[in-house]
Amino acid sequence: MKMNITTLKEIKRSLAGIFALSVMALPLMLTQACNDLDEGLVNEGTQASNTTIGSGQIVTVRRSSVGRTYFQLDQDVTLDPKGWVNPYSREVRALLSYSELKEKSDFCTKSVKVEKIDSLPTINALYIDVDDGMEDGSPYPVFAVDVGYSTTAELMAASNPVDIVSDNDVPDWMTFCEDGYLTVHFATFWGDVTPHTVNLYSSRYHPNHLYFVHKDNGDIQKDWGESFAAFKIAHLFPSRKDGYSNPDYVVLHWMSFNGEKTIKLKYRQRAVEK
Repeated sequence: MKMNITTLKEIKRSLAGIFALSVMALPLMLTQACNDLDEGLVNEGTQASNTTIGSGQIVTVRRSSVGRTYFQLDQDVTLDPKGWVNPYSREVRALLSYSELKEKSDFCTKSVKVEKIDSLPTINALYIDVDDGMEDGSPYPVFAVDVGYSTTAELMAASNPVDIVSDNDVPDWMTFCEDGYLTVHFATFWGDVTPHTVNLYSSRYHPNHLYFVHKDNGDIQKDWGESFAAFKIAHLFPSRKDGYSNPDYVVLHWMSFNGEKTIKLKYRQRAVEK
């Protein structure tokens, strides 16, 4: 939903001390081709506004096999949201502010009271069948999307530049892997005309190399602002089990304003379903 500046200022005042929201609403459209890896995510795309967040924890909003809602905080910790009704029709990543309750949960690690929750745009990463320029790779026997490029170098060259929000070239806490998702906190120039689109692609030959592609769709470069996206990547690594006993990493590629950049991020596979 696109919010005007007045509305965001009102929200900022009302949520002071919990969430710090920017005074500029910049639309972001997440789109991707349909695939058969839904698992609770939709593939037709979703829209979000540019937001700067001050505090909270990023969680996965899940439903158990019997329909109970809970939050997956990390590999080991789950949160039971007492008295909270899940408004989401599917699984999403979200920024959660909560307080712990003394009441013990019969279902999760902790019982909590939800103070504030905001969902993040959440979609699937997609396999692409392109030459990634690396040796010793064999293709995974999976469905791959045709993105119109023959190499990852061409794919990245066509991506409009972004910066991954960082401190001294170290990504901030909002760009990380957990519970089978990669969350990306990025910044770029925005106008107020056309929604931007982002996707995350994985080479069939080296699935742990992930390519963050941003399109401004001709939007004017007016104001510098930040946005967020969460990508489900667990299905890219079907043979990987417990990330603690078998440590692994992913390599995030993006086109910056100074050319293509990469960074290694620790990865932990999706936690066991309840």
